[in-house]
Amino acid sequence: IHMKQPEIRRRLIWSKTLRWCHWGMTLSVLVLLFSGWLITWIPEKADNLDDAHYVGAAVLIAVLTIRLWLLLLGKSNDLLKNLLPNRHQLRQGWQVLRSYLSLGKIPLPKWYAHNPLWAPLYLLLFAILLLQIFSGLLLLNQITLLGELSIRQMHILGFQVISLFTLLHILASFFHDAKDTGSDISAMVNGHRIFIIESQQPETPQSSTVISLDSLKKTINKP
Repeated sequence: IHMKQPEIRRRLIWSKTLRWCHWGMTLSVLVLLFSGWLITWIPEKADNLDDAHYVGAAVLIAVLTIRLWLLLLGKSNDLLKNLLPNRHQLRQGWQVLRSYLSLGKIPLPKWYAHNPLWAPLYLLLFAILLLQIFSGLLLLNQITLLGELSIRQMHILGFQVISLFTLLHILASFFHDAKDTGSDISAMVNGHRIFIIESQQPETPQSSTVISLDSLKKTINKP
């Protein structure tokens, strides 16, 4: 008796619109971070960098607006409900974190679409980006204080938080590409994730077992 070979499935997970939003947000945030850093540390070049910063901000406003629209009116994995964790996903998120801390010695859990650790963090990122856009527009109109709140300091704090998130997200992406089988980086290019379904039954001439990928998908709503 031999164990059956694992079954490999490739399924479309991310819509084209979501992927365009992801890469548009990635590019615009990188432009904003880099130009903002240069404006702060090389102020004599600020006039030459302002245009790049404003273009990056305009692109970010556009793609973030579309992404927020997808959260409410998109389809399937675009929707807000897929970023809100349940108990099962919280347990999986803890497993992902343990895998990071062990540098991959603890295996990653299986999930269908959004990474269970990062999914709620995306919502936090969207909120911080909205605050960053708001503070940037106020600064553009020469408004530097709201009561005792320094808009400039708020904008700098947002810059620092987004910089940290970006660094950790890039490191995590490479970690998953090295340690996991879901092809998460290429999935955000072509929309498809790869799933390896392990059979739990031995292979015999009289029987064969196919594990539906839908069973994995259902874990999204598992309590």
